Amino acid sequence: MTVASPRLPDEVDVLIVGGGAAGLTSSILLSRLGVRSLLVERHANCSQLPKAHILNQRTMEIFRELGVADDVYKQGCPRDNMSTVAWSTSLTGPRPEHGRLIGRVDSWGGGAAVAAYEQASPCVSTNLPQLRLEPLLRQHAEALAPDRVLFQHEVVDFTQDTEAVTATVVCRQDGTRHTVRARYLVGADAGHTVGPAVGIQFGGLKDVVDMVSAHISADLSAYIDDPSVVIHFFVNPDGSGSLGSGVLVKMGPQHWDQHSEEWAFHALVPPGSAAQYEDDFMPDLIRRSLGVPDLPLTIHHTSHWRQEASLADRYRVGRVFVAGDAAHRHFPTTALGLNSAVQDAHNLAWKLHAVLSGHADASLLDTYQEERRPVGRRNIEQATTAAFTHRNIDAAIGLTPQMSPDQAWARFTELFSGTRDTAALRERVAAAIAHERHEVGAHNIEIGYTYTSSAVVHDGTASHVYADPVVDFHPQTRPGHRVPHAWLSRGGRQRSVYDLTGRGRFVLIVDASDPGGAAWAQAASDCADRLGVPLDVLRIGSVDSADDTRWTDTTAGWQAQREVGPDGAVLVRPDQHVGWRSMTGHPDPGPVLERALRYILGRPAEAT
Repeated sequence: MTVASPRLPDEVDVLIVGGGAAGLTSSILLSRLGVRSLLVERHANCSQLPKAHILNQRTMEIFRELGVADDVYKQGCPRDNMSTVAWSTSLTGPRPEHGRLIGRVDSWGGGAAVAAYEQASPCVSTNLPQLRLEPLLRQHAEALAPDRVLFQHEVVDFTQDTEAVTATVVCRQDGTRHTVRARYLVGADAGHTVGPAVGIQFGGLKDVVDMVSAHISADLSAYIDDPSVVIHFFVNPDGSGSLGSGVLVKMGPQHWDQHSEEWAFHALVPPGSAAQYEDDFMPDLIRRSLGVPDLPLTIHHTSHWRQEASLADRYRVGRVFVAGDAAHRHFPTTALGLNSAVQDAHNLAWKLHAVLSGHADASLLDTYQEERRPVGRRNIEQATTAAFTHRNIDAAIGLTPQMSPDQAWARFTELFSGTRDTAALRERVAAAIAHERHEVGAHNIEIGYTYTSSAVVHDGTASHVYADPVVDFHPQTRPGHRVPHAWLSRGGRQRSVYDLTGRGRFVLIVDASDPGGAAWAQAASDCADRLGVPLDVLRIGSVDSADDTRWTDTTAGWQAQREVGPDGAVLVRPDQHVGWRSMTGHPDPGPVLERALRYILGRPAEAT
């Protein structure tokens, strides 16, 4: 029986091409903002790849705003079961050196980093692989936009003019063609179609190494005794260094400790190798790497992919934007790829909404590239550096590609001997392992990125100076930075600053106890009426009050982080980044605030 293809709309505000994390997040965001979008994805189902599994705090904050976070946490890995990453020779094996721990570090807000991560965000990181996250996002997108999230539909060509984009969409089930006209198009298709069609090119490292991945079911509980380890890196002389020996990642879905039912296994293979097409290659590699030659396992899916580190030369061409892998491609180290895709969508969605609603000039859309492309470059550089530092562990042990397996095993015999003569060797290896916190604890890279663009009113102040700009995060209200998190209470309810900002609205944060705060609040009300801009006021006090329009800073978290005086104000954009602030009060705050809003939104000042 032939299923009739759905009736596509003739016109939409935004056409989204691609049903991965960037596209689905864009659909959810735009639906919640009241923007009419259509998402088309050429494949019938979401990705089946066992990759892109770590979801960092910033991504979970965005999912919290979208009403998705609870479902993600319900399916995802608890923090205690992803608080460590370990390097071992294998899980077990016949030699004394098999199954030996080389070292471990705290990861993604676990262990010694718990307090820093909890202070920084209302959300914890989690571990949920792409093959489970994307179907969940699809459910939310379809619930919000029935009949406007269409898989097995493909954009085969499009043109753009000064008013809109005109695209031809083909239903891959029955070949039906339909013309859709959209004000804007978002290419979230990993760069397959949209970017090349408008001349976007990638620069950087391509085809750096060949990897194979497998999604497997296996009972490894007899060989793993640490439930906190989320990733096992193997450095096995029978393999090929720290990446060629394999990487094992727990995938749940019911248990997230050593009893995890499913796992992802990744390994480097020689360039141009046809091994990924051989039936016995992956089972043999997995068993050899783990040290369990007779391990019963089921392989659900295998894939071959090439790692790269490349950046699109443009994120916007006319009315066409690119996001996610269509804009930047990362090494998987530091887990920035999918997270960056979600954050791209978050930055772009509020700007599309503001322009389509008439709140902002179309020039605001230029700031998407101004803000996100530098972050894309920063993330690519971090991921690339982290990938290559794995070699430092091999070098610290003394492994070289020219060594025979027996010679390499001899280095491990020395490492594990515990003698005084090998103390320097152990110290070198421990230092190399400790440096890996830059990959699995890159807190400032994950949530500390900042924006510089014409949608930010910079105040000339200097940014915080970091001892370690990768790991150390310092909250700031300096314009361009993500607004600091603090817990607030009112009427017995506790909320984060993140629960009271975002959602398509600007928020002016003021001190509820200071006359200057009251003046800023009145100015905000007047500006909202005058400009027609969605602008709320968040009044924060330091003590409890019967006033039900104010929130109490019960832990003094906001007061410690606001960086402005009690008569000052902080303007938060709809993406929860600070757009402007005033360190002090002003005798006539209305025009000051209005100028800031007009600047951010690209709206010229009215003639007087």
